[in-house]
Amino acid sequence: MKNYLLLIFAVCLYSGIMAQTNAEQSAVLEKMHRLVERSDMNTVRKEFREICNDNRFPNLVSGLKDGVYKGASPADDYGYRHEVIFEMKGGKMISIDYDEVHADGHAKQHDTEYGRRMLQSGTTPAIAYPKYESDILKVQNLDKVDAVSGASYSLYRFRLAILYAVLNSGQL
Repeated sequence: MKNYLLLIFAVCLYSGIMAQTNAEQSAVLEKMHRLVERSDMNTVRKEFREICNDNRFPNLVSGLKDGVYKGASPADDYGYRHEVIFEMKGGKMISIDYDEVHADGHAKQHDTEYGRRMLQSGTTPAIAYPKYESDILKVQNLDKVDAVSGASYSLYRFRLAILYAVLNSGQL
């Protein structure tokens, strides 16, 4: 009976520590979300990786457990959540789908009016997001996916969505 009570205590203690760690990591991701949404690009470039390093957030996706991962950031100032779903198999990311989805349900990648306006900056979500998806599948490393000119903030939103997916899996 004594060993049984000790085991129950250990499980409860471990569960409490894991819940606290998950909540702390979630708070850090929310801080990163605010950084991306409210800072100039030079600050984002510098501080995003620093925060990842300080919190031991991975830059490699290779090595994650097999399965399907889903993640989304909180809504930004324009009502868009940055959503990702990807699959891991044999320690490699084998598929990924990323988009920024508005509270009303429309996705940027398929919003032709938004794309037309964004083309003035040199790219559109329909161009940039598939490139980010293709690149991460090739390099399996968040830091080695290069920004598409005109979609630098979207790159950091993409990276953040992947970190949310890893957090949701309990592997962050």
